[in-house]
Amino acid sequence: MRQNLIKLGSSIKALRKEQNLTLAALSETTALTAGLLSRIENFRTIPSLPVLLKIAEALKVTPAELLTGIGETDTPSWTLVKKNERTTVERENNRGFIYEMLLDRESSGLNLQTLILNIEPGAIREKVKTDGDQFVFILTGNIVFCLEDEKINLSEGDLLFFDGNIEHVPENPGNKTAILLVVYL
Repeated sequence: MRQNLIKLGSSIKALRKEQNLTLAALSETTALTAGLLSRIENFRTIPSLPVLLKIAEALKVTPAELLTGIGETDTPSWTLVKKNERTTVERENNRGFIYEMLLDRESSGLNLQTLILNIEPGAIREKVKTDGDQFVFILTGNIVFCLEDEKINLSEGDLLFFDGNIEHVPENPGNKTAILLVVYL
């Protein structure tokens, strides 16, 4: 399902950018909040059918065009991703957050997305909510992970597991890039 969510969000974002629309402009046209549209584009929530229809109408495409490739899976029993085959994934507006996709897999009802996240010193991003659970393992560096109003200091080797529906954002107050292994379930 996560793979479908990524295809849908990427499709909407690409169409919006092709039409030189900002999130605010699309929000105004659809009567949906810019926050909801951002969560959809950044694979953080699944839009309802009425929401999807409003987006398609505003982007002047059919709902079928937004759903192209959704549900098409040909998942092998094993996966190998070589270092040079990884792709960078663009997420919500941020500065200093670099997401590198390691694995995006949906099989047998298990939705799994695994990324390497590089957080540069002073990186900035708004708090977000994500459907599903998150597993964060600090590979190198130190960060402060904000879960709602709580601030948790994490260092190399520390692990944090939480419900993504909690507003959250990692911060890097240090002077070296922190590298995290992030798993979305």
